[in-house]
Order: sequence, then structure tokens, then C-alpha cells
Amino acid sequence: MDQTYYQYADGSANVYVLTSDSLEYIPVKPEESSTGFYSGGDSKKVAITPQQFRMIRAMFETVKTKHEIHLPDRIKTSGMITTFNGTEKNSIIIKPGSQQMMQIEKELKELLN
Repeated sequence: MDQTYYQYADGSANVYVLTSDSLEYIPVKPEESSTGFYSGGDSKKVAITPQQFRMIRAMFETVKTKHEIHLPDRIKTSGMITTFNGTEKNSIIIKPGSQQMMQIEKELKELLN
């Protein structure tokens, strides 16, 4: 069993938690949003196959190597991938609007539907 899991925070700060067998969506609530009005919708958790996990993990790992789309600090509309491995935690911030960020969000949303 793979002990590593991932969190992806989208440009609106909604969080996706990817484990070897599930994908969980944790939306922003209006009281947590910068405007006080934005809602990311309803939370959801779905089972995923090992193949689906490997596909998303590969996308995350590829983005980690693309330093040209990394940012030093989180800004509005940027994405963030956090990798948890045992007690280790590493994060990278992705430039808003990058092709890789859009692809990650598309794939995560498709897995939830």
C-alpha cells in the first residue's frame, strides 16, 4: 500500500485529497472565502482505481520538475500541490493559468463525476 498521499488546492482554495484508493473534494465555504460569498459547492469522496491514482500522481510528479511554472509564494488563482509521505510534507505552488494546472483540475473534476 502506498503511504504517500497528495493534496491539491485549486485557484479558489478548494482542496482535493488524493490517496491510493480515493479522491476527496473539500470545497471552500462562503465564510472561508476572501469575498465571504464564494462557495466551492458540495464535498464529495469517490473511490478510484490504482490506474487512476497513478495517472494523477504522474501529473503531480511531472509538475514538480517544471520549475518554470513554480512560484515562490501562493497568490490568488494559483494552484498548490502538497505531498505527504510519512512525516514529510513538501509543497509547490503552480502559476495560475498554466497548461499543467488546467490539466490537473480537469482530470480531478472528471474523476469526481
